Amino acid sequence: MEKVQLPNQAPAAPMPVVIAGALVKGKVNYLAIGAFGVMSMQPPLIYIASMKAHFTNAGIKETGYFSINVPSAALVKETDYCGLVSGRDTDKSTVFSVFYGREKHAPLIRECPVNVVCKVVKTLEFPNNEVFIGEVVEYYVDKTCLTDNTPDAKKIDPLLLAGRSYRKLGRVAGTAFTAGKALIKKS
Repeated sequence: MEKVQLPNQAPAAPMPVVIAGALVKGKVNYLAIGAFGVMSMQPPLIYIASMKAHFTNAGIKETGYFSINVPSAALVKETDYCGLVSGRDTDKSTVFSVFYGREKHAPLIRECPVNVVCKVVKTLEFPNNEVFIGEVVEYYVDKTCLTDNTPDAKKIDPLLLAGRSYRKLGRVAGTAFTAGKALIKKS
């Protein structure tokens, strides 16, 4: 394949979109986040990266907790809205039905098929962004999104961000931890 060098930028690979939730001065607030990922499976650690100016950051620092809510593709308008308006000026608590798990420090979204409560274990400071690393302390999945008691990506139908477009998952390309076994040399 012929390669073309582009200006330095984040890769245009599809990224999962999540909605981070936090209590800011006791008020529910949400923020759409495209910079999210898993850092460790054991212990379960995930991160979100957020611009320092975001209102939600203050709540995360205040309580030491945040939620990750995985929206389905059907929630594209609501998710985008949570990234377009600031909680400083707009009450986003009415966009979704709020619920709480055992920890009452981070609001969860009932309409999202997957919800996670994280306790902040580290915050990384960058010139324009803060990265919050959280340990998963609660994990919820809608019953309808499980197959054999395991979260099913097709049923969850997560929203993806690719450049300036929201996308949906496509068909299965292979089985993880199995597809590459055909390339392992037997000795």
